[in-house]
Amino acid sequence: MQLLILVPLALMILSDYRSRTVVLWQLLLFGAIVLITSLMEKGLHATSMDIATNIFLSMLIGSCVYIYFLLKYRSGQSIMGKGDILFILFLTPLFTPRLFLVFMLVSFAATLSMWGIHTLVRKRNTNIPLISGVGVCLCVLLIYQQLR
Repeated sequence: MQLLILVPLALMILSDYRSRTVVLWQLLLFGAIVLITSLMEKGLHATSMDIATNIFLSMLIGSCVYIYFLLKYRSGQSIMGKGDILFILFLTPLFTPRLFLVFMLVSFAATLSMWGIHTLVRKRNTNIPLISGVGVCLCVLLIYQQLR
């Protein structure tokens, strides 16, 4: 069932990489498949606890990043797009809190590394394709879990 997640995820990765936009129906389909998969594998109670805890952790980390940008750049605008925020929220049912933090840390680091290399090669500074970077990491993780 988890491999179904790859269908809307692949579409979102391509769209985000090309134009830094994501189509709403793809994002909603992704979220629905993630939620249904999580409910089927872990049950209602465990999924609810994972969602609540991971949303709290996301808000805590997001608030710290927002405060950092306010202090450093005197502006908190345009840090992340609405699609990026929804995408991260839709990831919350997939992971336990510990694994969520590890996945987000590793995937954000990989995304920044890929973006840095892309910027050096292309010689232009663009917005970071967050859904693309995190999405590729999620694809690798899901495929690895299926092959194990």
